[in-house]
Amino acid sequence: MQNLAIDELPGGDNFSDVTSIFIDAAAHMEPGGLILREGFTLQDAMSAFEIGEPRLDSGMVVEEEERPPFDVWAPLLPQEICWIIDRSFSYEMLWHAGNPLAHTVFTCLYALVISEMHADVLPYGLDHDALRPPQLIPVVLRASICGLLKCCDLSWRELSKGHVHDAEDWQSDKGDTSLLEGMSVQNVIIGLDVATNWLLKSKKVPDPWVTALVARLNLRKALLQTIDANIFKSTSVFLDLINIARNHLKTVRTYPSPNLAPTSAAHLAFDPYIARTLNSTVPIRVIDVPPITETWDAIDALLDGWEEQQLLSQTFNVSTWELAGNLRVWLPNPPLRIPYIRSSTQSVFYDGLLVLNKYNPTWVMDRFFFETLGVSYQSVIQFVEQNTQSTRPQPWADLQRGHFKLMTEYIRALWYNPCRRRRYFMKALVDLHIYYTRLMAVTSTMPDLQSTHIMKHIPACALVWRLSVVREVVLSGFQLELYTSEEKPFAYWYASQVIEAHLACLDDMLLAVQPDCLADREMRFQHSFLTALQAMTIPMFALSMPLMSFAWQQMHANFLRRYKWAFGRGYDLSSVPAVAAPDFDNFTNVCGRMLQDETFSPSDSFKFAQSILTPLIESRSAGGYAGLWTDERIQLLRNLVGACQRLQDVPSSMAEMPSFDVGLLKWDPQINPWFPVLESEGAERRRNVHVRRAET
Repeated sequence: MQNLAIDELPGGDNFSDVTSIFIDAAAHMEPGGLILREGFTLQDAMSAFEIGEPRLDSGMVVEEEERPPFDVWAPLLPQEICWIIDRSFSYEMLWHAGNPLAHTVFTCLYALVISEMHADVLPYGLDHDALRPPQLIPVVLRASICGLLKCCDLSWRELSKGHVHDAEDWQSDKGDTSLLEGMSVQNVIIGLDVATNWLLKSKKVPDPWVTALVARLNLRKALLQTIDANIFKSTSVFLDLINIARNHLKTVRTYPSPNLAPTSAAHLAFDPYIARTLNSTVPIRVIDVPPITETWDAIDALLDGWEEQQLLSQTFNVSTWELAGNLRVWLPNPPLRIPYIRSSTQSVFYDGLLVLNKYNPTWVMDRFFFETLGVSYQSVIQFVEQNTQSTRPQPWADLQRGHFKLMTEYIRALWYNPCRRRRYFMKALVDLHIYYTRLMAVTSTMPDLQSTHIMKHIPACALVWRLSVVREVVLSGFQLELYTSEEKPFAYWYASQVIEAHLACLDDMLLAVQPDCLADREMRFQHSFLTALQAMTIPMFALSMPLMSFAWQQMHANFLRRYKWAFGRGYDLSSVPAVAAPDFDNFTNVCGRMLQDETFSPSDSFKFAQSILTPLIESRSAGGYAGLWTDERIQLLRNLVGACQRLQDVPSSMAEMPSFDVGLLKWDPQINPWFPVLESEGAERRRNVHVRRAET
């Protein structure tokens, strides 16, 4: 090919070396620093791939990230095998916590070459080392990694049902990498048994590490069997598997994970940057592995979730299911279950065909009326049909279908993540109101009944359900830290109004329900609980009023945005107004009256609430449907008593409010989901002020 003349070169030859200019300009920059010009866009960031910017180009390998080639057959000590297995458990729990597989499980390089790890393909010429038996890799480590991948596969199948949200609760991206979808669970279990037998019989591994490795293999086997078990086929077997796993976990804790030298070959078994070689679009993120004790705690929490799931599968009161779901959010301990447990719990309740694996929609309707009023669905139908004054047939079929859809979706939503849970509740409020108005229409065809007649309160069943959901929507805003300081007074005031409507409804229903039945005991507990809760929300409304700017126009605009769920178009379909709808105008009037109320005492209100809650705790009267969750419901009451005690040093009258420092109120959902704490030194100052005033 003929060479080009210099004057024919594209762009000419008038180039100058400007390297020194850039060196001088960057002299004062820190290593790794980055300067972005004004208007830096996504297009500019994407073009960095072409220039090899390591923070944006996942395919670029910088010097400190270079690793020697991975040798799947590199001999390993038993303690190194133990360390790899423990670390794989950690990455599995990190995946369950919501991280991608490419950043957790698949960083174990053995998981990517599992198809090559067979004992019959051991390469010839391996150095004979009595301390590093070659069978440790194709027998022991392979069995453990297969168990890991199969556990992830079965978990992935449950999570992919859509009960929890991909990319929000969990990450479904497999990066085109196998989770042993084609291998049966039984084959994996056989491999684990073979590995256990080899460790026990070969005598090639020292005793301490034999026990440690066998315990880890048995733990993996028990976890796999539990994931694969049908909870309804044999609940006793399911519970036995959980107990077996607990015993193996206890043994694993007794034989802690070894501390390896930095030069150990086991460290090469994990590559945190492996995502660059997988078909993954997620940017690489190196996840710090927590201490191994946190991993065992996470597995213990997983077993707790399964145990609660087993108890729920034998619980046939829908109200108890509702309580259990609420307690998981209201109580900080135990923490929220991992997405896998929350998804499988929803599947246990309703699999898309039957409730609790055997009940049809009629059963759900029957439980609703029985648990609320103590009457059966059939008795409701019979009474209405016999006493209706309408010639038109009642829409029982439509009511049943609508109720079944509402109930199953509502119970499932109790196991959503807190944000999704609240969002679903807000959307469901319209349907609950429509359901309430339809029950009102049914009862309107009957003659007027006495307030002591149970059938008069049929619509109230839907109303108390809806009011409890409204209360949860409002109070969950504190737990999720959604409210600005200016929004908190209205939230507390509105919560008290919703509770007031709920209490009025319970007062009417208690006149008719049969005394001392389960529904009666539950209602009486709810009445006491809500009375105490109202006695706490009203003083919080008064105490938080100084947080407001009293710029009513701006506050009203914020109110409309925050409570838009209460003014949706769906309410226009009903001629019956929504009960306890938020009313900003009423709120502004109440603010003025509260500031002038000389008889109201915030501190006495908290003491009154405590006087209601304490007897409930001491008598352990947790209502009719608490069941096996009685202790946790009592713990909720204790937490509320603790909130009352922390707030008893607030002003004793509204006259003292000008001297109260509202900045001392600190909201921390980890202490209490709904109410703040009063800072200790602030509480001490309040006590001193009270003493000085008493002396004066």
